[in-house]
Amino acid sequence: MGNSRAWDLFVELRKELVELQKIRAQVIGFKIMFVSGGIGLVGANIDKVPHLLFSVPAFAAMSFDLLIHSYSFSIKRTGCYCRSYLEPALRHELPQPMWEEFMASEASGTNVSFWGNLGITFLSVALAAATALMPFRTVAILILMSMALLLAYDIWALYKPRRFAHVLPPV
Repeated sequence: MGNSRAWDLFVELRKELVELQKIRAQVIGFKIMFVSGGIGLVGANIDKVPHLLFSVPAFAAMSFDLLIHSYSFSIKRTGCYCRSYLEPALRHELPQPMWEEFMASEASGTNVSFWGNLGITFLSVALAAATALMPFRTVAILILMSMALLLAYDIWALYKPRRFAHVLPPV
């Protein structure tokens, strides 16, 4: 692949990364609005609606987490391709580290947004679990078990690192 073609592909993939990051940020913003709005709506009408309705924003938060994880995975996959295949082809043109190479290093810092996003989910699930038990109904057991399973899957999906270690740079 010629350097001109590699550069063109690199530029297009960087544009795609920016677009994916923008969409992911919008989904996070919508999650915050939907979950907090749902909790507020149920809380404002707590004397008129069953307490179990607090589980709706909790399930929504976990579902949004999986959607957010999907965008994060796409971002990482595109970044891995750039770092593993395109940046080595362009390395001789720029003496400093390329962007994906830098982002993979420890010098780029840590990402704490993961914990902030998961924290919103934990708060909504804790509120839903506490209110499901007041007053206790047998359907609350099914809701709590479903929430626990989905939360465990949510944590596993968001916490499991995907480093694309199997991808080797071209020789």
